[in-house]
Amino acid sequence: MQQHLLGITAGLTAAMARTADPAAKAAFRDAREGLRAVLDELRDLAHGIHPAVLSQCGLGAALEGIAERLPLPVSVTGPPRRLDLAVEATLYFVACEALANVVKHASADSALVAVRAGESLLEMEIADDGIGGVTADGGHGLANIADRVGALDGEVRIDSPPGQGTRLVVRIPCA
Repeated sequence: MQQHLLGITAGLTAAMARTADPAAKAAFRDAREGLRAVLDELRDLAHGIHPAVLSQCGLGAALEGIAERLPLPVSVTGPPRRLDLAVEATLYFVACEALANVVKHASADSALVAVRAGESLLEMEIADDGIGGVTADGGHGLANIADRVGALDGEVRIDSPPGQGTRLVVRIPCA
């Protein structure tokens, strides 16, 4: 639902940019702000709720579901096997937050999500071809990501040179 609302928000922003009518611009702006408030409430409500597809089909299918609802193409490479449920949930919510940031802030044309599972380390990369310039202290969303990953003794790395997109890498140790 979050990704669907983000798509509507992006559509309103585009429509606002195409019109010269001040009343229409104001109406689009009001609708967009209302959607942002709903997104904030939804994010708070959903914090910690597991979607059925994640529980039933695993992380790969859940990530594909997110990607299908976004207003830009997202390439997804899921893990080759099911992971620990807590790890799958963490990676899912990290991907949701990171992709929401891509849609809202990156001005990207495309993104990718890749999960690799080794014997002792899980790695998820989320990258976009947007404007870059993100810093590690870049806001509430990144703090949420760091908290979730830190709870599993993992680490988060961000590489985001201005004008060259953003690459977020999450590493979580596994047994």
